[in-house]
Amino acid sequence: MQGSTKPIRRSRGSLSRTEILSASMDIILEEGVEALSMRRIAKKIGCSVASPYTHFQNQEEIIRHLILIGEKQLTHDLREAQKNRGDVYQSLDAIAHAYWNFASDNRELHKLMFNAVGGKLYRQTFPSLPTSYRVFLETIRQGISSGEILYSRKDYPAIARTMWSWMYGLIVLEMNELLRKRKDSDPIQEGIQLFTILLKRGGELNLKLDN
Repeated sequence: MQGSTKPIRRSRGSLSRTEILSASMDIILEEGVEALSMRRIAKKIGCSVASPYTHFQNQEEIIRHLILIGEKQLTHDLREAQKNRGDVYQSLDAIAHAYWNFASDNRELHKLMFNAVGGKLYRQTFPSLPTSYRVFLETIRQGISSGEILYSRKDYPAIARTMWSWMYGLIVLEMNELLRKRKDSDPIQEGIQLFTILLKRGGELNLKLDN
């Protein structure tokens, strides 16, 4: 009876940063954020635990790069949604749905980007404004400049924060199975309809507040 042969471990020189990141992403998507570790990465690639450290200082650096990958994909989706829309409200509707779809299709990656641990790294990775948020901010600013959104230019950051918080809140509720909705309902569409009414009445509301 022949003894079982141990799998040959790959050498450090045969690994690349791209391969390590790809394996890390696969672990997150297939097994969840909690499963990611240097030991799990090494096992998936077939190398020693020390080998990934040739390319990355630690697991935190890997997470930073995964956040960059996620942010690039999210920004791309939002930019595509922003294009060729009839008015600013159609653009906001498309952007909100694109963000919802990204989170739905990439639940674990979205969790990595925005949960308590990943969120801190996300802010460190983008010390100013992340590109995905800029898309949303630009759209609202353009709507105010065109007169479609009846608020002053100084109000657009507050409007953007409020709408972004609403979308993120919906996503968190959905991911935790706390969002109750009819099967045929669209919570994003419902919210956009309400925001549209408020933003179109901006001048009227501002006048009442001033009085």
